[in-house]
Amino acid sequence: MVKEIFDVSGTQTGFTFNADLSPYDMPANMFSSIQNVRFNDKQAGSIEGHSASLGTPTQAPYWTTSWKQSSTDLWVYGGVTALYKITGTTHAAVTRSSGAYTTLANTEKNWQGDALGGVLVVNNGIDIPQSLLQAGSVFTDLAHWPSTLRCQVIVPFKNHLIALNLTDDGAVLPYSIRWSDAIPEGASNNGSTTWTTASTASEANQITVGGTKGHLLNAIPLGNDLMVYKEDSIYSLTYTGGTFSFNLRERFKDIGLFARDAVVQIGNNEHVLVSANDVVKHNGSTMVSVIDDQVRTYLFSQIDSTYAYKTFLVHNKVKNEVWICYPKTNAVGGYPDEALIWNYRDNTWSKRDLPGVNFIAKGVVNPALANTWASASTTWAADTLKWAQQPYNPTTDSLLMCGTNDTKLYLADSGITFNGVAISSFLERVGLHAGNPSGVKSITKVYPRFEGTGRVNVSVGAELTANEGVSYSDPVEFTIGTDSEVDCRVRGRYIAIKVENTTGNRFNMSGYSVESELVSDR
Repeated sequence: MVKEIFDVSGTQTGFTFNADLSPYDMPANMFSSIQNVRFNDKQAGSIEGHSASLGTPTQAPYWTTSWKQSSTDLWVYGGVTALYKITGTTHAAVTRSSGAYTTLANTEKNWQGDALGGVLVVNNGIDIPQSLLQAGSVFTDLAHWPSTLRCQVIVPFKNHLIALNLTDDGAVLPYSIRWSDAIPEGASNNGSTTWTTASTASEANQITVGGTKGHLLNAIPLGNDLMVYKEDSIYSLTYTGGTFSFNLRERFKDIGLFARDAVVQIGNNEHVLVSANDVVKHNGSTMVSVIDDQVRTYLFSQIDSTYAYKTFLVHNKVKNEVWICYPKTNAVGGYPDEALIWNYRDNTWSKRDLPGVNFIAKGVVNPALANTWASASTTWAADTLKWAQQPYNPTTDSLLMCGTNDTKLYLADSGITFNGVAISSFLERVGLHAGNPSGVKSITKVYPRFEGTGRVNVSVGAELTANEGVSYSDPVEFTIGTDSEVDCRVRGRYIAIKVENTTGNRFNMSGYSVESELVSDR
């Protein structure tokens, strides 16, 4: 019999994960099942780990943000009833002097906020929005905020504060937007501005966003506009000045936001968001699905509907990725425990485990604060990192995860373990027909192309008919850098290959070749 070589390479089209198409019909560069694997630079590789960072939170962190107070870079995080700031690894309470914040059932998702003119403004949807000034030691009620007014979201835009989804003196106004007067030039260090809408001398005003039944969920900038997201439609606010200050315009009908934090900006001109049944990107004018015929069905089948509101997105700018973080069924506490990862440069999809997180923020983390011998996640012998070294550029934004279940802050893409636990990863492709879907083949060898260290297990399998179930050979321990081939003896029309790594070592795979003999062409 003539031996044939079928080569699968990522160097041309790259690898990706596809759970929605039939593996018997999709291109060879796609994997049908993965976990803790990242597709990047046209290779398939094990995911980076995460490690505890910045000391131990006083309360379980539900939200965090980086901020500069005077010349000091620090982090602020919110617990259920308190706010804290972190300088180095020192945690200090910055809760308002009047006492703890209010909490209700299912409100742990409510903390949100951002800085305007050097003032950090945060909000929990229940209490008066809070501000931390450059010279402040604790948060205080936002200056001039109406005492009976509350909002679900407050965001800075064009030197104004924009409040959405209001409650005013007990009246629920889920379609209302209210904005402040502009913060005067030179007064940005105190955040003082008026919210009085009756004064002609003020740009403050309030409007109702009608048109659809969906409530207002969030607003984030897109170029010169503020995109306003309802549950079932999308609008823009454009600053015009004058009597009304902002112009409201409907941009997209019949599509809205899946959860409050399920939208993120990439670059200056595009948003990526999860809707009720899709993941899309748009530039304010045109919209396109980025997940259709790839992992859309998979994503929405995995999200626990009870805790769907905890789904959120984060932009991993260093790696050109958007992480869709969501709680799977039976996720502990209903906190996101898995992320689908879209690489928008390469248009690939990856997947990783999460340690039960409520939020992930971007900011600079000093590597020395996340890599100490006391907190090391590996032994000296196994640790591939040098002292105070992390596999990223510390001058760029890193991802800090709020580990709500275990009261920790985790630095993502850090180290080779999940906080000391070896990462279990695998990738699998079934349904490969090697250019001849009708022919029965005897597979004798596989030549995987790995870079990295340590060992992985490689299994080769086959099926005679589609969906009958793969019969795998015994796993072969493959030593990266030493071994070159995997001997096997399986027979079928459709080839399967599985790579498993349970020891936490790092690897990249650029492709593999399958050696086979044609037994029958029918």
